[in-house]
Amino acid sequence: MEIVISLGLVIVGGVIGFFIGRHFYGQGPSQESISQAQQDLKAVLSEQTERHVFQSQQLVQNIEKQCSALNQQLEAYQDLLSPTSNSNEDDTVPFFGEHASTYLRNQLDTSDTSKNSSQHDTQPRDFAAAGSGLFTGQTGEGNNKEEGTNSKT
Repeated sequence: MEIVISLGLVIVGGVIGFFIGRHFYGQGPSQESISQAQQDLKAVLSEQTERHVFQSQQLVQNIEKQCSALNQQLEAYQDLLSPTSNSNEDDTVPFFGEHASTYLRNQLDTSDTSKNSSQHDTQPRDFAAAGSGLFTGQTGEGNNKEEGTNSKT
């Protein structure tokens, strides 16, 4: 009995829902709302196309500026390399060797001064006595002893 009542209520609800849905959605949009939506769509599309055209023009102008700058740089480089434009090529075209030799001379000068400034007249605390230290001693006797041991072997 409960099943029959439940099925009856579902069928009655489906029929009522069908007619309500047909009433609200069956009419469809009115002609005024369709024309208004088309006008809004056209307005949005026209704004987007105007913005797109403006941005495209700006990009083209930027590319033209970059191309002109590149052309000027290429012409300047070509003028540097052409042998007829300048009689003295050494002044116009710098080579690696000139820069490298200057750099090496400057490096040698700075390394000599840093070595000289690191040497001190005073000994460190580990070698306080004048005769102490690993490399102190008499060079003549040390060489003779080494020669003597080498000659015996």
